[in-house]
Amino acid sequence: MKTRYVFLIGLLLITISINPIFLMLREMYIDNDINRTYVIKHADNVQGFPTIIQTNELIINNHHIKLIEENTGRLAPLTPWDIDEHVEAGEIIKLQIELNGKLITDSSEIWLSNRNRGSRYFSWIDILTVKNLKSNEIKTAIVQRLTDNNEKMEDRQWRIIHVNEKGEWREEVFGYQDRSEYKLGVKLVNFSNTALMSMGYYSDILKGWPTIFFPIIYPWISSAVGILLIFMSMLMNISRKYLYK
Repeated sequence: MKTRYVFLIGLLLITISINPIFLMLREMYIDNDINRTYVIKHADNVQGFPTIIQTNELIINNHHIKLIEENTGRLAPLTPWDIDEHVEAGEIIKLQIELNGKLITDSSEIWLSNRNRGSRYFSWIDILTVKNLKSNEIKTAIVQRLTDNNEKMEDRQWRIIHVNEKGEWREEVFGYQDRSEYKLGVKLVNFSNTALMSMGYYSDILKGWPTIFFPIIYPWISSAVGILLIFMSMLMNISRKYLYK
C-alpha cells in the first residue's frame, strides 16, 4: 500500500508540473533558435553606439527612412514616469513613414515623450537592423506599436516594415493574440521596447519576476521529486517481489 501511495504522489507532482515545464522549454527553444539565426541591433548610431531611435531621419543600407510628423494639437495623458519626473505631457502626433522619398504607411497616432531619459519616440517606434546569419543578408525592420498606452496587453497591436538590401519592403501587422505566428516579430517588438511589457512567443511564463517558489520549487523541484518518488516506488516494488520469493 505504501508503494502505491509513493507512486501516486510522484505521479501527481509530475502531472501538475509538466505543463509549465513544457511552456518554459518551448519559449527557451524558440528564443535560442532565433538568437542562433539573427543578430538584431538598434539602427540609430548617432551617439556613437546603437540606441533607440533619437532622430526622425536615418540612412540605413543606403536607404533613406524618414518619420513624418503631423501635429494634432492634443496632449497625451501623463504616464506614471512623467509624474515622477515632473515633466509636461508630450504631444499626440500623426506619424507616417517615408522610404526613399515615398510614403509607405498611412498616418497613425503616437504619443511623444518629454522625458529627459530615452527617445521622444520611446516605446512607440524604433528602427532595427536584422542580420540573418545563414544568408548574411541584412534587413531593416521598422517596428511600431499601433495601440496606445491604455490598451490592455491582450489588445495591443504592432506593425513591422521589413526592408531588404534592394529597398523592397513588406509590412506585417499582428497582435498579442496571434503573436505565435510571428516569432521573429515578437523578438523585434521586445528588442525595440515597443511592447511596454515584454511578451513571450506563446506564453509569458518566463516574463514574470522569478521567486524561490516559481520556477525553482514549482515546477522544477516538484517535477524532480515526482520522478524520484516514482523511481523509488518501482525499486520498492521490485525489492518486495524478491523478498517474498
